[in-house]
Amino acid sequence: MTDKRLIIIVEGQTEKEFVNVILRPYFSTKGIFDISVFTIKQSGGGLSKYNHIKTNILNCIYQSNTVITTLIDFYGLPGNFPNFGGVANIDNKIHKVEFLEKSMKEELENSQKNKFDNFLPYIQLHEFEALVFSSKESILNNFESNKIDMLEIEKIFREFDNPEEINNSVNTAPSKRLLKHKEGYDKVVDGVRIIEQAGLNKVLEKCPRFAAWLNKVILKVKS
Repeated sequence: MTDKRLIIIVEGQTEKEFVNVILRPYFSTKGIFDISVFTIKQSGGGLSKYNHIKTNILNCIYQSNTVITTLIDFYGLPGNFPNFGGVANIDNKIHKVEFLEKSMKEELENSQKNKFDNFLPYIQLHEFEALVFSSKESILNNFESNKIDMLEIEKIFREFDNPEEINNSVNTAPSKRLLKHKEGYDKVVDGVRIIEQAGLNKVLEKCPRFAAWLNKVILKVKS
């Protein structure tokens, strides 16, 4: 049996660059080469309405011999995301995103009256920038000391051993912390560069949920 084509639907340019620069070489070491990555088209990047990503998924989910997955942020999900209100009753952060991933798959299957075993929904807890916090050294080494609040960055690493646990608000989400404590932080350029210098293995070590997603994708494509 030939490997399936992998299609990754991402939230914006940062995630697209991350897939192209970091994940493609990693997948190639696993024998996966047929990869397409698309940003959510209707909004020009970002996820402002659930129907935007649903349309993108449906545009490719019926293609034969494919695996479809997503790379979107829990932080900033639109209120019309399937069962979004239900997360308020869930205390555990991981259970929140697992609930939404399951709800997303169920909504697609119910609306289409079909089963989509080739769909692996993934929501990053809490957002892509959590992965940037996998390496303190890479963050500090990339910027001049007068351009970054080094003491505050050190404090964040002491507080959160798992970057995916960095909390979710307009002031404390991972990207907000980087924007606050680094002068002129560029999400696309700086974020991907920091991860590239840290090495994906460091991210996989520090971010277990992200690592589990990549393993699931590989198994699904190779099955």
